[in-house]
Amino acid sequence: MGTLAWRFPLCLAALGWASARWGEPLAQALLPAVAAEIGWLDNTYRIVALDVVQRGGEQLIRIVVTLARCVVLPDGAHCSDPRAQAQVSTLLGHFTLPPTLAVAAVLAWPASGWREGLWRLPLLALGLAVLLALDVPVVLWASLWQLHVEAFAPQLFSPLLLWLDFLQGGGRMALALVCAAAVVSGARALGRAR
Repeated sequence: MGTLAWRFPLCLAALGWASARWGEPLAQALLPAVAAEIGWLDNTYRIVALDVVQRGGEQLIRIVVTLARCVVLPDGAHCSDPRAQAQVSTLLGHFTLPPTLAVAAVLAWPASGWREGLWRLPLLALGLAVLLALDVPVVLWASLWQLHVEAFAPQLFSPLLLWLDFLQGGGRMALALVCAAAVVSGARALGRAR
């Protein structure tokens, strides 16, 4: 535990610096995958723009959409002018900080052998892909859905909005630590297997 106590802050500081320096280009490179996931999750929207913007000194991931078809809620279908646009955004840090935390935790945790260390690489790549897929694309999609719910069905129970509240309330950092723990324990089990 003593090794972890100094390795974790050191890894976190180094990865935090790298994230601040290269987070935007990385996010830009992954935006097509974010758009594809949102389109796969919900074909109600037509994406007009998905980009990283600067607003008020903060970098945001912003999505602008129009309706491709009517939104169906319990009280009926709601259609709008197809030229109307909606936009929502989330902080770029929501895209970069959870992976930074997960990678720092995995790198800082001592490996019991070289096999375990090797297994961590593919498991970490898989874990980061899942972590990213569960966060920003779902947050953008949920934020768009929230616009309809607030306007037409404010009492509607929505698991998607519960997930949004969980992530916005600190759940994304908890997910990052769960991801790191899964990678470390999975690599340890695979490293010990014959």
